Amino acid sequence: MVAGRSIPLLQDVGEVDAWARWEVVYRDVVILDRDGAPVGVFNLTEHDLAQMGEYEALKGMLLDAARM
Repeated sequence: MVAGRSIPLLQDVGEVDAWARWEVVYRDVVILDRDGAPVGVFNLTEHDLAQMGEYEALKGMLLDAARM
């Protein structure tokens, strides 16, 4: 799945159970601040990035987080 790619892949493990701790669902993009604290969630199932408005909304959230 990641061969030849440079994107990070995170795997949740039972000892951590990050999905439950962060209360996320499948296809959530969790946006973090500079300290690694969650500041926003954008679900890719509910928001189709092929739609320019949805793409711009996620882009805006990412840029806002980068400015924090």
